[in-house]
Amino acid sequence: MAELLFKMGRWSFRRKWVVLATWLIILGAVAGAAVGFSKPFSSQFSIGNAPSIEATKLMMENFPDAGNPADAATVNLVFASTDGSRLDEEHNKEAIDDVIHAVEDSLSDEIRNTQRFGNPVVLSPQLTQGVYDMSVEQGLPEATAREDAENLALVSDDGRIAYTTFDFDVDSAMKVSDEQRQAVYDAMELGRDQGLQVEAGGAGFGDPIAIKATSEVVGLAVAFVVLLLTFGSLIAAGLPLITAVIGVGIGVLSILLTTAVVELNDVTPTLAIMIGLAVGIDYALFILSRYRVERERMPAPDAAGMAVGTAGSAVVFAAATVIIALAALVVAGIEFLSWMGLLAALTVAVAMLVALTLVPALLGIFGERAFGARIPGVAGNKKRDGSWPKRFRKGMTMGRRWVTLVQKIPAVMLAAVILGLGVLSLPVTRLEMALPSDTTSNVDTTQRKAADLMAEGFGAGVNAPLLFVVDAHAVDPDAPALRPFVEAQRQGAEAEAAEADPANAEGAGGADNAAAEPFDEHKAAAQAAYIYTVDKIDGMAEIKNAQLVGMNDDATAAQVMITPYTGPEEQETVDVSHALRDRAAEIEAATGATVGMTGLTAVQMDITEELGNAMPLYLAIVVGLAIVLLLLVFRSIMVPVVAGLGFLLSVGAAFGVTVLFWQEGLWGLVSSPGPLISFMPIFLIGVTFGLAMDYQMFLVSRMREHYTHNGGRAREGSRYNGVEESVIEGFSAGARVVTAAALIMIAVFVAFIDQPLPFIQIFGFALGAGVLFDAFFIRMTLVPATMFLMGRATWWIPRWLDRILPSLDVEGSKLEKDFEAGLIGRDLRGESGETGESEDASIDDAAQRPRRAAAHRRR
Repeated sequence: MAELLFKMGRWSFRRKWVVLATWLIILGAVAGAAVGFSKPFSSQFSIGNAPSIEATKLMMENFPDAGNPADAATVNLVFASTDGSRLDEEHNKEAIDDVIHAVEDSLSDEIRNTQRFGNPVVLSPQLTQGVYDMSVEQGLPEATAREDAENLALVSDDGRIAYTTFDFDVDSAMKVSDEQRQAVYDAMELGRDQGLQVEAGGAGFGDPIAIKATSEVVGLAVAFVVLLLTFGSLIAAGLPLITAVIGVGIGVLSILLTTAVVELNDVTPTLAIMIGLAVGIDYALFILSRYRVERERMPAPDAAGMAVGTAGSAVVFAAATVIIALAALVVAGIEFLSWMGLLAALTVAVAMLVALTLVPALLGIFGERAFGARIPGVAGNKKRDGSWPKRFRKGMTMGRRWVTLVQKIPAVMLAAVILGLGVLSLPVTRLEMALPSDTTSNVDTTQRKAADLMAEGFGAGVNAPLLFVVDAHAVDPDAPALRPFVEAQRQGAEAEAAEADPANAEGAGGADNAAAEPFDEHKAAAQAAYIYTVDKIDGMAEIKNAQLVGMNDDATAAQVMITPYTGPEEQETVDVSHALRDRAAEIEAATGATVGMTGLTAVQMDITEELGNAMPLYLAIVVGLAIVLLLLVFRSIMVPVVAGLGFLLSVGAAFGVTVLFWQEGLWGLVSSPGPLISFMPIFLIGVTFGLAMDYQMFLVSRMREHYTHNGGRAREGSRYNGVEESVIEGFSAGARVVTAAALIMIAVFVAFIDQPLPFIQIFGFALGAGVLFDAFFIRMTLVPATMFLMGRATWWIPRWLDRILPSLDVEGSKLEKDFEAGLIGRDLRGESGETGESEDASIDDAAQRPRRAAAHRRR
C-alpha cells in the first residue's frame, strides 16, 4: 500500500492543476445538486419496532384522524402574573385575551385541535365542569370525576399560572414554518407589554437548528495559530485549512443531497462538520510535516510521494478506524443514529482522500514557496539575527524532554495516569440520559421557561404525559376480570329499558324489548376493558392521574391519558414507564384487549433505553476492532492491548467530566445542567476511538519505524537499549505534530460550546475532553511508559501469528529500501515534471540518496 500511495502522491504533485480542478469540480457539482434536490432536516428522533412505535401504529389505526401523537406540532402558551396577582383579575384577563385573539387572527386557518385553546381563565371552568358532568354520567364516583376534571384544569390552584394549547395544522413538528413561529412570538409580546409573563413551548415550538458560523471561524483561527507555531510559515499554516474546508464542504453538501432520499436529523451535518474539520486539518498536517522532513533529502516530487507513502499510510489506517467506528453505529439498530454515523464516516473518507491528493497538489503549485513567509524564531526558523533558537541548538525539543522524563520514572507516570483518569471516570456511574425537550433546554429560552412554569403550576408530570391506547377488537367478554363491569352494564341497560317502557317491563314484554334491542355483550366488554384499564393504572402509587380521554366512533378503541408525578428527564419517570408496561401486559392477559403506551415521552424514553442497551455491544466492537487493526499494523500483542485499555480510560474520563459539568453543574459553570443527550455517549465512544487510533498510529508508527530500521538494536554509543531508543526517537519525531493535531482538534470541538443548542455544546465539550485525555495522558504518557516497562516484550508476537498476518508496511520500511535502491521514485532520465529541475540535478539527487537516507535515519 505504501508504494501505491507513493505513486499517487507523486502523481498528484506533478499533475497538480488536474487534481485541484477535479476537486473544485466535484465541490461545485455536489453543491449544485444539493441546492436543487435537498429537503429539510427533521428535528425528530425516531426508532423502528420499539414498543412505543408499535403503540403509535395501533393508535393511528384506530384513530386515523388524530395524527401521530409522537409527532404532533403542539404548542403550549403559558401565562403567569409577575406581581403575584391572580390571572382572573380584569387587567390580566384582558391581556390574555389580546394574546389569544392575535393568534386566532394570524393563524386561524393554520391551527387544529383547539378544544383546549382559548383564554384559560374562561375556558378552564367550562372544560372541568364538562369533564365532571360526563364522568358522573358514565357512573364514575364523584371523587374520581372531580379528580379527572381537576387534572385537565388550565389554571393553577393559586390562579397565578395558566396555559392553553393547540396544534399547528402540519404533518409533523418539523414542518412548522418560521412565519408561524413568528406569529406566536408577536402575539406573546402583546401580553408581555401589559406586564404578563408569556412563554411558549411544546414540540411544535422548538427552535430550528441554528449553527453559529463563529464556531467554525474560531476553530479555524486557532488551528491556523497552532499550524503557524508548528511550521513557522504563513503559507504552510494555510494549506491544511484549505484542504480541510474543501473536504468538509463536499462531505456536508453530500449530506444535504442525501436528504432528497432519506429523512435525516438536523444534528447530522453539525456533527459531520465538527469531526470532518478536525480530522481534515490533522491528516493534512501529518502529510505536510512529513513532506518537510523528506524534502531535505530528495527532490520535491519524490518527497511528496514519500510523505504520502509513509504518513499517508498512517492517515489511511487512522481514517479507516474512524470510518469503521462511525459506520459501526448501525449495530445499535436505530435509524437516525445509523445515518448520522454513516454520513459522518463519509465526510471523514472525503477528508482523507482530499488530504492524500490535494495536499501534494498544493505543494506542487506552491513549489519552494510552500514553506515561505517564515516567522523568525518560530518552529526552528532562525532568529532575525541569524542565530538558532536555544532549544534547537541543544537538540532538546519539548517532546524529547518529556519522553526522557517518562523513561526515568515510567511506573510513576503509569500509576498517575491510571489513578487520575480512573478517578475522573467515577461520575459515569451517575450518568443520566434523555433526548432534547423543553425541560432540558437552556434556562433562558422561552421553551424552558414554559416547561418550568407548567411544572410549578400543575406538577412536573404535566410535561411528561403518557398515552395508553386500548384496542378492544379482540376483547374477551367472558374474562373474569371484566364480568363485574359487563354485568353492571347489563343491569343498567335493563333498568333503562324498564324506565323507558314500564308497562312492558312488568310482564313478559321485558324479554320482547330485550330481543328488539339486544344487549351488545362485546361492546360492553370493550367498555369494561377501558374502565378496568383506568382502574388498574389509577391505583398505582407512582401515577398522579389516569383517565379516559377518548374513544373511536365504534367504541372499539380508547385513549387513556396518564400523568406521572415526575418530569420527562427524571429516572423515576423511566421507572414508571417500565411499571406501566408491566401493568399493560397484565391488563392484556386479563381482558384479551391489546394495550400499548405511546406519546412523545414514551418514544423518547424508548430511544434512550435502546441507545443505552446498545452501548456495551458497540464498545466491545470498537475495542476489539482497535486490537485487531493495531495487531495487523504493528505486529505486536502488547501494543494493541495497551492501546485498547488506554482508550477505555480516556473515554471513561471524558464521560466523567461531562457528567460532572453538564449533568451535575459542577461549580455552576453550566447554566442549565441536566441529563446528557441520549446518543452522545455512543457517538462519543465512536469518535474518540477513531481519533485515539489516529494518535496511536502516528506516534507508534514512528517508534516502530525506528525499531525496524535499526533491527531492534540501539545505535552505537547510545545509553538506551533498542526499545527505549526507538520509543524516544519515534516520540521525539512525532510528538510535535501529534501535539499540534490534538490542539487543533480540541480547539475545533471546544469552539462548538459557543453554539446555542445544549446538545451541540455538550458534544463539543465531551469530544474536546476525550481528545485531551487520550492524546496527552494516554498516547503521550501511558503508552511510552508501558513500553519502557515492558522492554522487548513491547514488540513480541508469536511466530505462528507473525507468519499468517499480512504485511501492511504502514511505517514505509519496504518503501524506504526500494527508494534507496533506486527501484522507485524519479528515474534518471530527468523526469522532472514541472519543477524546473535539470537532468543533472536528477542524477546528482540519485547519487546522493544513500547518504541522505543515512542522515535521515540518524535524525
